[in-house]
Amino acid sequence: MASTQATGDSLSDRDHLLVEKTEEAVRDGLQLERWLRAQSGDLTFFPLALGKKFRLPNRPEGFFGSLEINGQARTVMGCRQEVEFGRYESNDLASRLREFVLGEFLKRAHWTYDDGSPGGFTVEQNLYKAAGKSEYQQFSPDCRDGCIDWRQLGPEYDWVLLTVYIHDFVMDFGPIRKRFREAACVAPNTNFVHVVENPSKEYALEISVGYPFVEFAPIPNVFGFGPGKFGVAVKLFSFFLTRQNEVRARMFFAAAPRCAKVFDFGKRWPDPVYGGASLLQRLSMGKWNPSAFHDRVDMGMLVQHCRVHQALMDGVERVWRDWLGGASTPNSAR
Repeated sequence: MASTQATGDSLSDRDHLLVEKTEEAVRDGLQLERWLRAQSGDLTFFPLALGKKFRLPNRPEGFFGSLEINGQARTVMGCRQEVEFGRYESNDLASRLREFVLGEFLKRAHWTYDDGSPGGFTVEQNLYKAAGKSEYQQFSPDCRDGCIDWRQLGPEYDWVLLTVYIHDFVMDFGPIRKRFREAACVAPNTNFVHVVENPSKEYALEISVGYPFVEFAPIPNVFGFGPGKFGVAVKLFSFFLTRQNEVRARMFFAAAPRCAKVFDFGKRWPDPVYGGASLLQRLSMGKWNPSAFHDRVDMGMLVQHCRVHQALMDGVERVWRDWLGGASTPNSAR
């Protein structure tokens, strides 16, 4: 186990707040994850147009719905992305894919683009709850860079709090491209890990990992729906191996409730987008229904989420291919 510092006085007030929010995120996120895995085949999806070209074949779709969390009804919005990694020649591809997803995936999911900009995710380990214990500890400074091996969840850790720095949160405003500094706190837990052999006639292996989002923004932002402001939210990454040695990735994101704010300028300031829509509804004496407008705006948010994660998969496929071939320096975008 990594070098740690004990709980108690060594944890700051901020750490105690993060522990409380992480416990809530794991509890509520597991309910959303189980609902998503149970309902994924019955959801009604609509296509999402990403508006830009990516390297890998992909199919992004969105959905709206409802569920109960802790006995309370909630709306939900989310997306599914199917990505083709291609076919690979290897006699032990199943074991290699298992090793990569569980041991290397998020640890290596970062690179540098030709223009010098960072890409993918970089990960920092912060706090954890040891398996079978009610104590919380923090990683020592020399052990914070990188991501745990997902196989340590259960035997060593109940959960681990990670800070994920998101490098591909890029938005175009006409001719101007803005790269935002964004980060999210997430909490992998063993119940988000699934390894299934022969899950269907098409697939010989499924390896899934994921995490709930913690309601805390490591980097303050003005977004009303984004890192630290999703409510209950989960991200799931599934990698499939077909019987023809093809690798496919499937990503799910879900957040409950649906977006209530587009911008968050503080408690005293209403959201100019959804607040304006509500005002227009009142001024029209209810003749204008903002539901279609909300749907379009929420779809736009799902599109942005899919763009970030399709950029992630475009890079991860290269990292996977280099790792599979034994390259010593995989983390560069070519």
